[in-house]
Amino acid sequence: MERTSLVRSADEGALMAAVVTDHVRRAWQAIAWYVNGVTGQSRYADYVAHETQRHPDREPLSEREFWRAHYAQQDADPGTRCC
Repeated sequence: MERTSLVRSADEGALMAAVVTDHVRRAWQAIAWYVNGVTGQSRYADYVAHETQRHPDREPLSEREFWRAHYAQQDADPGTRCC
């Protein structure tokens, strides 16, 4: 076997490994994005983005303060929750 074909084969293998790694990374990011949306973990990040964009003069609540206010609002107005 020629040396050039071995080098080309190694380059193709490295390229395939990079492509597979990229696909796995992108799939993992998509799954994490979905889970964070379903569980509500992205709510705080959305709140901070909104506050930064719309109200730059106000400092956003800390994450702990945000969740306390969120749950207090849910308790005060349960809406259609059963419990």
